[in-house]
Amino acid sequence: LLPQSKQSSSYSDRDTTEEESESLDDMDFLSRQKKLQAEAKMALAMAKPMAKMQVEVEKQNRKKSPVADLLPHMPHISECLMKRSLKPTDLRDMTIGQLQVIVNDLHSQIESLNEELVQLLLIRDELHT
Repeated sequence: LLPQSKQSSSYSDRDTTEEESESLDDMDFLSRQKKLQAEAKMALAMAKPMAKMQVEVEKQNRKKSPVADLLPHMPHISECLMKRSLKPTDLRDMTIGQLQVIVNDLHSQIESLNEELVQLLLIRDELHT
C-alpha cells in the first residue's frame, strides 16, 4: 500500500505543478492580451489624425498642374484647377487652345486618380482577405 500512496502523492504534486504552470501561462497570456488590446486601441485612436496628416502631405506633394506653365498670364486658373473650383466666368474669356490645355490636364488628372484608386482598392482587398 505504501508505494501506491507515494505514487499517488507524486501524481498530485505533478498535477499541482502543471496547474501552477498553466496558471502562469494563462496570466502571461492575459497580460499579453491586455497589452495588445491597449496598443490596438491607441493605434485606432491615432488612425484618423494620422490619415488626415497623410492626406495633407499628399496634397502638398501633388505636382503643380502643368496648366500653370502653359498659362502663365492666368495663375488663378491653375489654383482653381487644383482646388476644383473653376467657374464659368473663368472659362468664358479663354481661347479654344487654352481650354483644350485645361481639358487635357483634367483628363490626365482623372487617369492618375483612377490608377491611384485601383491601387488603393487592391490594397484594401488584400487587407480584407
